[in-house]
Amino acid sequence: LHIDAHADLRKAYEGFEYSHASIMYNVLDKIPQVTGICQVAVRDFCEAEHRIMKEDGRVQAFTAAELDSLEFTGSCWDNICDRIISTLPENVYISFDIDGLDPKLCPNTGTPVPGGLSYGKVSYLLSKLRRSGKNLIGFDLCEVAPGKNNEWDANVGARLLFKLCLY
Repeated sequence: LHIDAHADLRKAYEGFEYSHASIMYNVLDKIPQVTGICQVAVRDFCEAEHRIMKEDGRVQAFTAAELDSLEFTGSCWDNICDRIISTLPENVYISFDIDGLDPKLCPNTGTPVPGGLSYGKVSYLLSKLRRSGKNLIGFDLCEVAPGKNNEWDANVGARLLFKLCLY
């Protein structure tokens, strides 16, 4: 389960094959045990990444635009969470980039993008995933960057880290 503002599906970024913008491409390309990636809240990607999201059967993307559209046309978050969770295998690793959240929750992250999930929606999704019976085998939380004048990002990141450890 990949929660992020960015698809991270570039073959290389600025000539660097192992860049932060290539991590999910490399996961699919170099780790055969990974059967698929479910991306949630992605809203910043290039044409090549979009092609992979649409054409590679191992990638299931719930872009921010799609999530908004589902809600605007009457789907409730509970049902959307069921759809997301239904795409996941028995063993689930969570890769959580804090910029998958609304940037008001992480304004100091390196690459904030308008839109994103609320803290409540993420909490609900994680809680529902835990109750689903899937095996949560690990997680990472990245790009938490506290600001010079406040600790807001660190506070949000610490609370997410606590939830991820709890589940």
